[in-house]
Amino acid sequence: MRTSIFLLLFSAAAFCTVLVSCQKSTKPPGPVDAITATYQALEAQDSEKFLQTLTEEKREAYAINPSALHDKFAQWKGRHADLKVLSVKQFDDTMAMVLYNLTVTGRNPETDDSLLTRVLVENGEWKHGY
Repeated sequence: MRTSIFLLLFSAAAFCTVLVSCQKSTKPPGPVDAITATYQALEAQDSEKFLQTLTEEKREAYAINPSALHDKFAQWKGRHADLKVLSVKQFDDTMAMVLYNLTVTGRNPETDDSLLTRVLVENGEWKHGY
């Protein structure tokens, strides 16, 4: 009886140790992740995911002019975005400014330097703003 209790406790401790060591420590998504998610949604041609990455202000602009959303996805078909983050200035827990260079490959390649984007927290998540 004593041996089985010992084995049970030892097995439970070993299981917990393995479980904890297998978990990766992941940091919560930040301002750069919001911008990256926007471009990933454009590349994947996923309008629902794209709109989820945007601030309410940007979502409302697309709701007012749905053809702009259609045009945006037509423009991004067959393209890929590479971001090089130059700086992130976080003012508080609700707003940040991200400065980055954007290189677009695929159909109609282009390069944009020093793009400055405001990123806001809405409903506990960073959202791509203006």
